[in-house]
Amino acid sequence: MGRRIRGFTQRFRLFRRQESGATAIEFAFIALPFFGLISMVFETATMLFTDISLQNGVNQTARLIRTGQVQTQGISEARFREILCSNVIFYLDCSKLRVYVTKSATPTFTNRTDMMAATSTTPQRWDVGAASEWTLVQVSYDWKLFIPKISMLGNVDQNTRRIVAGALFRNEPYGG
Repeated sequence: MGRRIRGFTQRFRLFRRQESGATAIEFAFIALPFFGLISMVFETATMLFTDISLQNGVNQTARLIRTGQVQTQGISEARFREILCSNVIFYLDCSKLRVYVTKSATPTFTNRTDMMAATSTTPQRWDVGAASEWTLVQVSYDWKLFIPKISMLGNVDQNTRRIVAGALFRNEPYGG
């Protein structure tokens, strides 16, 4: 163990004694693209992990509507949002979640919200439907990119990626 440390310290001294600077210049050429690539991989992985977490949270929370618990227990939109927030990853700002719940007699929703065209002024919906009606739950979150303009992940603008999750189902005949 002591020999390894001595070997490292000897190599470090040799590195410091280099006067040509070639090693430092070579490192500078490689370092910027390398760390840029690592940052993009990290951002993409984090964004995908957030997307999966949001979809799982929507699936779990939408089940309350499907089984009739929201309708029979009088769960409000605010309470639904709290439950949704507890089902997604901890680092999401729950105040930025936009929730659109729409009902229909058929599985073709002509009155659904286009999530990519929605803005902060688009009114959110809360129409959970009755037993045996079709329900569409859509949730969006605008993810602020860490390295804007470089990662090319932005779909709202160059600095923002809109993450969308949804669930389409027919409410169970819960007797309500």
